Amino acid sequence: MANAQTQFESFHSTILLDYDTSQVLRDRRETLLKDLKNNISDDAPAYEHFTQGSYALHTGVHPEGGNPDMDIGILFDCSPDDYPDPLKLKKYVYDALTREGRTVNIKNPCVTVTYLKNGEADHHIDLAVYCSNAADQTQLAWGRTSTPSEDRSWKSSEAQKLTDAIINRFSGDDRTQFRRCIRALKRWRDLKVGHKNTPSIGLTVAAYNWFVPRYDATDGKPRDLTALTDFVNAMLNHWIGSRLYVHLPVAPHSDLFEGMTDAQMLDLKDRLEVLRDVLKDAAAQPDTHEACKALRKQFGDDFPVPEKTDTTKQASAGVSTSGRSA
Repeated sequence: MANAQTQFESFHSTILLDYDTSQVLRDRRETLLKDLKNNISDDAPAYEHFTQGSYALHTGVHPEGGNPDMDIGILFDCSPDDYPDPLKLKKYVYDALTREGRTVNIKNPCVTVTYLKNGEADHHIDLAVYCSNAADQTQLAWGRTSTPSEDRSWKSSEAQKLTDAIINRFSGDDRTQFRRCIRALKRWRDLKVGHKNTPSIGLTVAAYNWFVPRYDATDGKPRDLTALTDFVNAMLNHWIGSRLYVHLPVAPHSDLFEGMTDAQMLDLKDRLEVLRDVLKDAAAQPDTHEACKALRKQFGDDFPVPEKTDTTKQASAGVSTSGRSA
């Protein structure tokens, strides 16, 4: 039986995108924060910044077709009552960052800075604007310039608490495997799901809820193939009627898949069932070469396929159902 652990780890090394591996995004981030500090209006309240999203969670993946992104939170020292129109704070950020060589747009959830290369979007950085209410709960500035005043609002959004919860869900080798499997599933989503309404954070929180680390019972080494199979199975087992519900573990506790139509949800379920079957078949395959050929069809050309002559090996005795934390 194949376990393809070497190939899963090699695949992960190829697709991972994080703060330590992207010098370009690191440099852009530092430049933007410097511009914000130097150019923001004197009328703006004091602020602090933090990294959020996949960079903060260490689950970033090189996107198919380029245009990687980074998410930054800008937390102003004020309350929603001080700025009933949240666009005023977003405009401070917009004005401070607008300059030649980049395009800046105010979108509903953030201010987006996009860098172009040969006339095409090369990468972008999203800056979400926050303040805190009287209960010390962070509120996200929601709305764009074209949004009617009555529809602009502050929405509960505890990004920092979410980051802490997910990062601390596992530790040591368990955490490393958790991140590898999330990245693998995100790359699969990019390749196999034909719409953009299946959010990365939804997959990540699903893993927060249902992922269980798996190790070989004989040698104690991680077994990503088993862990990923079990995780996909868990997602399918949590379907309720026609939908999968994955709620944020922090305020506002919203369903992260609520933007998906029933047709998109059915498509996601069908594709997860195919993935589950391929994973199970790969694990039962005695030849790692053949197992990896099947896995490549799900995860793309970055998933390595070893030479056939090197791959007909017996797997070890079994897989542990318990994780290990360090």
